[in-house]
Amino acid sequence: MTQPGKWRWLFWFLLPLSVAVYSARATATPEVNNVLQHGFPLQPDALTKTTSALFSEYTNKRNIASLVFYSYGVLRQAKHFSEINDFIHAAEYAKTGLFYLDEAVDANEDNLRVRYLRARIDAYLPTEMGRCVVTLHDTDLLLKSINVFDKDSLNHIRYMRYRALVSCNFKDQANALLNEIKSASVKSGKHFIVDLSQTPEWDIHEITQIVLPLLKGK
Repeated sequence: MTQPGKWRWLFWFLLPLSVAVYSARATATPEVNNVLQHGFPLQPDALTKTTSALFSEYTNKRNIASLVFYSYGVLRQAKHFSEINDFIHAAEYAKTGLFYLDEAVDANEDNLRVRYLRARIDAYLPTEMGRCVVTLHDTDLLLKSINVFDKDSLNHIRYMRYRALVSCNFKDQANALLNEIKSASVKSGKHFIVDLSQTPEWDIHEITQIVLPLLKGK
């Protein structure tokens, strides 16, 4: 039997996707655009409808962003089931959501933006979910990329890698990277707060550098 505690992570890890800075234009991905503007619905039936629409959008348009957001939607459904103590369905939906997230990367291995979106989920999962190794691999590739991400996005990637190192119990490497992150924060004049219980919200850099290019098929 699935243990309830294993799925408590679903209460806090799912990313808030309501982005006030995004002004949608007419594109081939209206369902993704709708989520970017308004977030996923809180009402279960409406969430099911949105998630199904995202999968249909991917099936019809083959835009990888639609598949990624579909996986996010399925994970939101897993969150709902965990909240009503239906842990069997929570486990099934979580497994499905992560499966499609991995499928998105496997089908687009050279697309660093898709890898970023996977790391953005995996980095904030608890240790027992076993996703830290995947995050270390993804962030290694992301940090080695050239002229793809700006400085702020790279700092976020380093923080995601730090979290993965903590989850994988690589303490020395984690502490070394954390010191590097803090040093860069002091030099840039930006205050840096480490809170392993929190998932940071999407920012303008992620929208402009990650999501919008994917909507354009890049």
